[in-house]
Amino acid sequence: MILINATDMSKGTRMSFNQFFFDFICSDLTKFPVGRACAASSAVPGLLSPVTLNNYAGSCGSVLPPQFEKLSPTYRQREIRENIMPMLDSKEKPYLHLIDGGVADNLGLRAIEEVVSAVGDLWTTLKLTRSGRVHKVAFIIVNAEKKIDDQWDKIEFVPPFSAMLSNYSSIAITRYNRETVALLQESFEGWARGIREGRCPPGQISTEPGSCGDITFYLAEVRFQDLEDPEERSYLNKLPTSFRLKPKEVDKLRDAAHRLLRKSEDFQRLLRDLEK
Repeated sequence: MILINATDMSKGTRMSFNQFFFDFICSDLTKFPVGRACAASSAVPGLLSPVTLNNYAGSCGSVLPPQFEKLSPTYRQREIRENIMPMLDSKEKPYLHLIDGGVADNLGLRAIEEVVSAVGDLWTTLKLTRSGRVHKVAFIIVNAEKKIDDQWDKIEFVPPFSAMLSNYSSIAITRYNRETVALLQESFEGWARGIREGRCPPGQISTEPGSCGDITFYLAEVRFQDLEDPEERSYLNKLPTSFRLKPKEVDKLRDAAHRLLRKSEDFQRLLRDLEK
């Protein structure tokens, strides 16, 4: 399954193009062009126009899922409920104006956390997706965030407004990205424990290969700043965010990504474990 994310321009909440979301607005995802979803996902504010969806909520009997009918004691589930509620009122919100998904979730990882929180736990999520027998879960994060300009650390006079504005947006994205990756990694232990408790008989948890408690998570991050060659880092960081790149630029990006992924300790650990 491929999830394409966008951001609700007025609420600032992430919206994934899947039938779960489209059920709330009484719409059919199969009739929605993939191209429009991609356009919404990449509608950078100030450069591209938002993509507008009609909200038909109320015309098909759409209601809150049972787990959201009452306020949950957990902050995450309360937040998801608050994001869903406005969409169920098509009179107050007849349209959804969607912009770049990176505004709400630059790496797209929060979607995973929210799905697990909405369902209750990862073991239940795996069962719903018919993945209950999985033993290895690998996250490969492609992080193309822009490098924060630190040249001003060597200059005495006050930086111009343009430099301040550029770094302001880069700092916000970078800090949010790091917190998102940290949150994901910190979830692994709890997720593994929940899977073992759900999949193994009481008091019979075994972590031997192929057993009910055999579950391992891997997190490999691909990012320019891990390249050893400073000239290569500088070259790739200066590439524009564009729908069109020259063939030479694409080749350099693919080569760098390949080397960075192979260099990842977690990716190497995954390869070793697959050979066992």
